[in-house]
Amino acid sequence: MAEGLEEIAARAGVSIATASRALNGKGGVKDETRQRVLAIAQEIQYSVSMAGRGLATSRTDTICFVVSRKSDAFNDDPFYPIIMRGLESELSNRGYHLLMTTLDVTQSKSASELRPVMERRVDGVILAGPDIPSRLIVDLKQRNIPMLLVDNDLTALSIDTVNSDNRQGGRLATEHLIQHGHRTIVSLLGPDSWNSSLMRGKGYQEAMAASNLTPRIIRADATTAKTGALAMRQALQEVPDLTAVFAANDAMAVGAIRELHLQQRRVPKDVAVIGFDDIAMSELYEPPLTTVRIFKREIGRQAARQMLDMLSEHSSAEHAPMQLLISTELVIRRSCGCQATIEH
Repeated sequence: MAEGLEEIAARAGVSIATASRALNGKGGVKDETRQRVLAIAQEIQYSVSMAGRGLATSRTDTICFVVSRKSDAFNDDPFYPIIMRGLESELSNRGYHLLMTTLDVTQSKSASELRPVMERRVDGVILAGPDIPSRLIVDLKQRNIPMLLVDNDLTALSIDTVNSDNRQGGRLATEHLIQHGHRTIVSLLGPDSWNSSLMRGKGYQEAMAASNLTPRIIRADATTAKTGALAMRQALQEVPDLTAVFAANDAMAVGAIRELHLQQRRVPKDVAVIGFDDIAMSELYEPPLTTVRIFKREIGRQAARQMLDMLSEHSSAEHAPMQLLISTELVIRRSCGCQATIEH
């Protein structure tokens, strides 16, 4: 194997150490160099023994991806599976594996609930979702387990995170509704303890304040189609003259539209609606849903890179946590009122 490594290094024009890092998915190697080394290794049918490498380094080359067990994300709202695909693709390119596990967020109190972590079957943990218990995050941090949050943040703790720019997205959506001439805009949000919902709400409030408009927020205990319908019903009772709605996600937006139809309110003629996430089904609803796009695959790719940088042998012992924001984008369809003049 050593001779093969020397040949790869020579043909790639790099040192043996650099070739080894590239083959083993370590940091400190340029992407173009890594791809060149991997291509040469494939050409001469060189392979790295994963089992032997684990015994020699006490590393498993496996990352654990954790989501809430009660989440509907793998059924009604395919949000985290797309993030996971981006994550898995990037990890695979670096020679790492992904282990997905679910967590009962109503019972989990400590890292001991995560068997892959306690049994040392993974090198690091990526926790996805705003409903992951903060006590679990703190416990993992205190145990010095490499950890990263996706679609979440814990302001009281300095920790690595990868999130969409939810604040920007909330502001973009609300500004678009204001540009349509709406002045009574209600926002349907999830719990304010969920960072994503909190930030989207802040973006909405900033846009309303900039136009001297009064923000009206209705909060639900979850962000599903059912809670969206219930929140919409409450909004119509409290603000009967509302003309536009910004929802925390597409599921809530769809629930809101269903409730508006039941209440004989036409969308978008009577009430304009904008969602958030841009799930695959959003353009297939009637009317097609205007929403804020989250670049889910890119979040997964960046989370993988950030985690591997944390694990790199070249990382500083005094690792400075990074909080990365991925930009969002407004996707204009018909539920906001755009192109409404061509409808009959």
